[in-house]
Amino acid sequence: MGPLFAYSLVPVLSVSLLLFFTAALRGHNARGLALYCLATAGWTGALLLLCIPSMAWVGERFVAGGAFIAAAYLHSAYDVTRQRSYRLVVLAYCVAVVVTGIGAFLPSVLHGPLAMGRGPLFWPAMVLAVAAASVPLVQLSRAYRGEAPERRPILLGLGIAGLLAYLGSIGNALLLSGGYALPFGMYLVLAALLVLVHVINAHQPAADRRLLERSLVYSAVAAVLSAGFLFGVLTLLSGSGQPFLTEYRVGAFFLLALAALAFEPVRQALQAWLGRRLLKGRASSDDLAAALAREEARADHSARLAELGQFTSAVAHEVRNPLGVLAAHLKLLERRGGDPDTVAAMREQIDRASHFVDELLRYGRPRPLDLRRVDVSATVALAYSTARQGLGSLAPEVSFESEQDASLTVEADQSQLSQVMVILLENALLALGDVPAPRLRTSIEQTNGRLLVRVEDSGPGIPPELLRRLFQPFVTGRKREGPRPGTGLGLAIARGIAERHGGRLSAGRSEALGGAALTLELPMAQPASISAALA
Repeated sequence: MGPLFAYSLVPVLSVSLLLFFTAALRGHNARGLALYCLATAGWTGALLLLCIPSMAWVGERFVAGGAFIAAAYLHSAYDVTRQRSYRLVVLAYCVAVVVTGIGAFLPSVLHGPLAMGRGPLFWPAMVLAVAAASVPLVQLSRAYRGEAPERRPILLGLGIAGLLAYLGSIGNALLLSGGYALPFGMYLVLAALLVLVHVINAHQPAADRRLLERSLVYSAVAAVLSAGFLFGVLTLLSGSGQPFLTEYRVGAFFLLALAALAFEPVRQALQAWLGRRLLKGRASSDDLAAALAREEARADHSARLAELGQFTSAVAHEVRNPLGVLAAHLKLLERRGGDPDTVAAMREQIDRASHFVDELLRYGRPRPLDLRRVDVSATVALAYSTARQGLGSLAPEVSFESEQDASLTVEADQSQLSQVMVILLENALLALGDVPAPRLRTSIEQTNGRLLVRVEDSGPGIPPELLRRLFQPFVTGRKREGPRPGTGLGLAIARGIAERHGGRLSAGRSEALGGAALTLELPMAQPASISAALA
């Protein structure tokens, strides 16, 4: 084993350990990805032991542990594609245990000394490896076609990472078994790990992605600084005549930096744990980083809203003026005896356009929050009455049920909270127009310091193809034509109001009534930063 091959293993080992600790300590639903990185680190460590004469016998017996890479990759593919049954994953791990056991107790049947030879089971093991590689890649390709567009990059990234890793690991095994200790295969494995950084980050909830990115960048910077400090100390203690520090100065610094990088997430987690234990009541570094990420996201969102407000104001101005002229000419036409049906049709279209402009302005120029303690049950009751009055004859007679705690109050903008409830109740009433024995239910409860307001109906429910896009602007389940056409902005406005209050709006199916169920979730009290800014 030459030094070039050994040096190609060190970055792979370091990055795989970094990603393992990051996915294990900070990842959400990333167990398969964490095990994949751990398996890669274990296999690379066994290869590295082959390069150390006194430890080569250990590496020979555990280099077959690379079989766990295939099993963990299948595990990762099942996690990302959200499979229900993991029987095939369990079988893959069992096969990996058997292969690793054969390598540990009978290494000669798989390879020769220093893994640079081919045993009688080498080619069957290679066929098994290729077959194991094809299963998760096929699974990812099938799931890619039916996956939502925003999740497709995750599946594509995981597929590319797996393909690179398989080409690198199988190529490395073929080269070693042929007597060539060349680093080309490990370069592909390292490239796969770098692609996996994007996959692990994209697999996290949107609110945690920036924090994870900061954690990886901070780990890299801290590793370089730690290595530089340790290198300087060693230089001072050993003097200038040590061959290791004079002849191999750059290489030594490189190895120290990679060693520090691999375990930096562990150091951060240990530091946070000690901080919580020793400094109770004080915010840890993780808490401060998370708060900073939230404030930056809020600032970015505010900047985008300001830009959107300018755009919508310009559009509304350019549209509203012609509408005013058309309305004036329509009145003139009506006085001159124009056809009543034609006049009524034109007025309906002008009113529809005016309503759309009003909705666009509400979406693009949200009003600042005027926070106060709000009686939730009274607000919901008033919103139901307002929704029925606004719909007029379009509001069907329904069986309305309200489950609520009359004593609940929440810190919110009363006008905007009422607007959210009117939007939700109007949509529910319109969905019940053609339903026999229509039922509508609202419920209010408090759980874990959060207010939950649910609006459920017995209507047809939300089509599955609309569910994931329901709160996006200009998405509507109602027809554009008709007595109450949908603009596609109502639920987007409601979602924006909920998010400005630090809450969220979600949709699903009502288990009790069988129709749609929309849930508004708000904090009972606003964060101090928002309250102070509005004071």
